[in-house]
Amino acid sequence: MKKIIILLSTILLCACSPDTWNLDMIGLVSGSSAGIDERIEDSFRYNDEHGMPIIHANSEEYKVYVATDTHVDRTRTNWKQFINDYRADANCPLALHLGDLINAQNHWDYMFEPVSTLPTNPMKKDTLLVVAGNHDLYFNQWKEYLRLFKTSTYYAIVRTPSGKQDLYIFVDTGEGILGSKQTDWLKRTLTWADSQAFRHITVCTHTHLFKRDSSQGHTSNMPLEETYALLHLLKQHKVEMFWCGHDHSREITNLGSLTSIIVDALFDREPHPAYMIATCGDEPIRYQFINLPSNGN
Repeated sequence: MKKIIILLSTILLCACSPDTWNLDMIGLVSGSSAGIDERIEDSFRYNDEHGMPIIHANSEEYKVYVATDTHVDRTRTNWKQFINDYRADANCPLALHLGDLINAQNHWDYMFEPVSTLPTNPMKKDTLLVVAGNHDLYFNQWKEYLRLFKTSTYYAIVRTPSGKQDLYIFVDTGEGILGSKQTDWLKRTLTWADSQAFRHITVCTHTHLFKRDSSQGHTSNMPLEETYALLHLLKQHKVEMFWCGHDHSREITNLGSLTSIIVDALFDREPHPAYMIATCGDEPIRYQFINLPSNGN
């Protein structure tokens, strides 16, 4: 009887709600097929075998292109524009996606096609690093995500020609929680980073620390205890930037030396789609937003 009630409620919500809300509600019933601790163990097995990425910038100051919440399904106009802009920028060694790459099942090939078919810049290697969003895990998609991206909890180092290094840490909050194993890993990683003289440390994830509305419903913030613990870690270890998505609208919060940025959604049917370009050099990280036209419904 309980399953029947859930099913009927889901059908009712799907009949009267916008697309992404529909899928959030269905995804609540049909999850990732693997909890956070299992995803962390899968990720660590890959990390232990293959190590963490080291990316070489071609100058002391470089750019990072940052997208989130593309929700690729029927169209991918903004996603293609983002990839095209990134590849045309010779001073950008990597692009980041902060989760919710796709909207539902069977959209991965459609999302990947622009990455493989758009013209490339022969002067640099294309690097796209991602974190898992809730839509990327819905409908029992963890094994597919793992096959495509290999890991959901890891870090990458960008190294400049003079040997200066910047650290980017990627945290899995696809189900809105950190979990104890991932929290312990983050503590160890940040403690190690304290001794490495990184120029900048940025933590990237999908779920945001704060929100000012209830637009994301049941998939909004992490539990308050985890939010407080994460914020304490970020401040304690002098993390400069916390980049996230999920809320679909830009929000910048300055907390002393830490800046938290919710990046705008790049979903084609979003009314105000945008992506971010961060400039990383010897000064504090600068950032700007590139607005794209809405592609309507």
